[in-house]
Amino acid sequence: MSLTIDDIKKMQSEFDYTLRPEFSFRSTTGEIRLEELEHLLVCLFGEIGELANIVKKIRRGDFPYSEKSDEVSEEVIDALIYIIKISNYLNIDLEDGFLRKLAINKERFKGK
Repeated sequence: MSLTIDDIKKMQSEFDYTLRPEFSFRSTTGEIRLEELEHLLVCLFGEIGELANIVKKIRRGDFPYSEKSDEVSEEVIDALIYIIKISNYLNIDLEDGFLRKLAINKERFKGK
């Protein structure tokens, strides 16, 4: 099964609405409420912090990466979920935005 980013965004939006319709990270009025955006950002950075903590422990030798690779993957996916939630809330087209930014970066870093 091949999914686009837009398919994934829709699936996440539907899941969020089913789980908690009163707090589904969608702006029905078109107005952004900063407290909801702030909540999503705190959640995103919490997941990034959990990822960083695992990497820190791997780096200092508490355990090898091979023992924590599943946890690392899970934290990356958790962070992606919050990026998707934020993009849904702000109505950002991730596919188009990514392609535009990739073209800019290709030009910017050409020959480096």
